[in-house]
Amino acid sequence: MNGLLSFEEKKALFDSVSELKVQEVSMNRLNYHFEESAVPKTTVVKYLHPKSANAFVFAGYLPKEETKDGYISVIDATKEEIEVLVAKAIEELRKTEDGYEDGYQEEWYDERGDMLTLRYSNYMWVVLMSTGSVEAVFKSREQAAGYLMDEGFE
Repeated sequence: MNGLLSFEEKKALFDSVSELKVQEVSMNRLNYHFEESAVPKTTVVKYLHPKSANAFVFAGYLPKEETKDGYISVIDATKEEIEVLVAKAIEELRKTEDGYEDGYQEEWYDERGDMLTLRYSNYMWVVLMSTGSVEAVFKSREQAAGYLMDEGFE
C-alpha cells in the first residue's frame, strides 16, 4: 500500500480522539461524530471504508471549491496530516453559526488603561467590567464593538 495508512491504522487514529463517537453506516463504513458541536453538523469523519481505507474529514473552513460537500479525502494523508485535519474540524464545529466558540472573549482598553471584556456567551455578546459585572449585552458583535468604540475603547 505504498506506506499509506491502512483502515485499521486510520480507525485506531480516529478511535483515539476522545471527543469523537463512532457510528457504523452502510457497507461496513464508519462515521465519527463530534456530539458537542455548536452547530447541527456533527460528522467529523465520514465513510471510513474498510477496503480502500479512504475517509472524508470535515473541512468546512476551506473554500467550497477545495472540498467535496465540505469534506476532504484522506486516502493519501499521513497520520500527522489526519491529526491536524481532525483537530481543525473539531475546532471549527465548536464555533457557533456566528463563527465564534461559546466563551470566546476579547479585552478592550481605553486611553486610561481601563479594560472591558467582550465575551461571546449563549449567542449573545456581553460587555463585562473588570469586576465581572455586566455592563451591556448585544445580539451582534458589530453592535457590541460599536458600543465599546463609542465609549472610547479599542
